[in-house]
Amino acid sequence: MNKKNTIERIAELIARFRAEVETLNSQNLYDINIHAENVIIPILNYVYGLSLKNANLEEKNYSAIDLIDYENRVAIQVTSTANSEKVKHTLEQYKKHKQRDEFDSLLIYIITKKQKTYSDKKFDKIINDEFEFDSSENILDFENLLAEVNSWISLPRIQEVLELFEQEFTEQKIEYRRNTLENRDKLITETLYPNLLEIELPEKVYVGTIGVNRDEIITKSWETRYKLKKSAPERSVLNRAFEHYDIPYSRDWHVFEKKIISFKPLDNSSEPLSNLVEIGTVEEFSLDEFVSSGYKYEQALSRLIDNTIQELTSKKDIQWLRKERMFRFRPPKLIRSRTVTWKNKKAATRTVVKEVWNRDKTQITHFQQLSFRIQSFLSESTWFLAITPTWSHTYDGYRTHKFESDFITKKKKLESNNAVYQHFMYNYPHK
Repeated sequence: MNKKNTIERIAELIARFRAEVETLNSQNLYDINIHAENVIIPILNYVYGLSLKNANLEEKNYSAIDLIDYENRVAIQVTSTANSEKVKHTLEQYKKHKQRDEFDSLLIYIITKKQKTYSDKKFDKIINDEFEFDSSENILDFENLLAEVNSWISLPRIQEVLELFEQEFTEQKIEYRRNTLENRDKLITETLYPNLLEIELPEKVYVGTIGVNRDEIITKSWETRYKLKKSAPERSVLNRAFEHYDIPYSRDWHVFEKKIISFKPLDNSSEPLSNLVEIGTVEEFSLDEFVSSGYKYEQALSRLIDNTIQELTSKKDIQWLRKERMFRFRPPKLIRSRTVTWKNKKAATRTVVKEVWNRDKTQITHFQQLSFRIQSFLSESTWFLAITPTWSHTYDGYRTHKFESDFITKKKKLESNNAVYQHFMYNYPHK
């Protein structure tokens, strides 16, 4: 599927969802609006590089805000009502509850279709220069999202967006939502399979001030193929520092407030990571002590957990795809397929890398590889890991196939809830 066809398919799914919302709202079935908040979170996160979560899951009550991103200080109101009165009400509540102190940007996302124009003069009277809000930039709908995706050059990146849309906006999903809402008073049972694992973490986290010569590392990088800019992020500089100081590379660390945090003892000279921090600056904290310092500390610990899992999975021949934010089982060097054994009540073997042959069985057309995404989070003093299984299709185990989106869509249509659960169990890092 080329770029034009991919964009047209996304536009088609957007149109379906708009029609779904408008139809159900006309029947006074507004639960679809609440459902939409969760549906569009992964889409907005991927397209705009955000870390949104549902504000309703927070202990604090946020008025007129549905999605929040503490890391990027973004708040979003999701609504199907596109008129100016709704915008004015959102601005009034945002101002009244002083939410501008927590967030730098307020966006209003219309899940139907926004008006062609809005009167910023009316909005300015409410805002009174207390925060910035421009209707042309801060009021968005799916057309803005589509325009952003259409501006991308990378087709695999665009196809990833299509996959997210295919998961939620196909005719089958729309029909399921309609039936659920129209028969919400009737008892409907279904076997549900969790994708959450409780995880056990080390007792301590170590924090040390970054102690590398930044300018020296950047200048030295200009002699290599991985040239760094003067404005390079700290993590990029530290990645090059491993080679610069001849330190064995590892992923299980995170940069936070110009410091390195890790579960490894940074104050121990035998630990390679200790070479990246200033001597005498290392502090150790219990997990509860570190997290209790504030939400951004909780987020930092979550990133450290994710990075540590990247390190653990790399030792089990599982690739980390940075751009796709996804893990993928790596193919063997010589054998073209790969199996993994999982044991719960009994042992079972699963093919995680498989050759796909043409109809005549004369040649391999591509490889199908089991993949997954993760998200760690804290809930009532317990850390959990959410694992979302998916598939990858490559030419050689590494290069993404140009028709991957089509392959994934067809594959998922055939999968039951139980099948997805089995993928989850196999994706779980094996002991």
